[in-house]
Amino acid sequence: MEVTQIEKLAEKHGGDQSALIAILQDIQRQEGYLPRETLTVLAEKMEVPLTRIYGLATFYRSFSLKPTGRHRIGVCLGTACHVRGGGAVLDRLERDLAVRAGGTTTNRRFTLETVRCLGCCSIGPVIRVDKDIFGMVRQDKTVKILKDYE
Repeated sequence: MEVTQIEKLAEKHGGDQSALIAILQDIQRQEGYLPRETLTVLAEKMEVPLTRIYGLATFYRSFSLKPTGRHRIGVCLGTACHVRGGGAVLDRLERDLAVRAGGTTTNRRFTLETVRCLGCCSIGPVIRVDKDIFGMVRQDKTVKILKDYE
């Protein structure tokens, strides 16, 4: 991200340090993650210690300091989903995507994550791809679900 873009984001939020989370959200939306260089420039422009920005970026799980995939897959491993086979669904996705939970595929198409509960326990096991929820997922359904995102 260019310095002028970072400056515009800071100005958009009034240059107010209380808007750091909103600014980080804007950066993540544009870049797909929070690049170190961008955070360094932001710290300088906002006159905020870089450690404060990193504190926010690492505290909230929605932020990523590593490049993420175009699509984020969340496999629910809450109690209901776990009991109904969520772990097996995760294993299948890890094999098919050749990436462990918490990682991103080499082509940056998918980032695979685990979540504790998506709030739809009655239709578990559940996975979320971006904002789409899929219930009663079996291992053999994962390929068909992901095909729509390729």
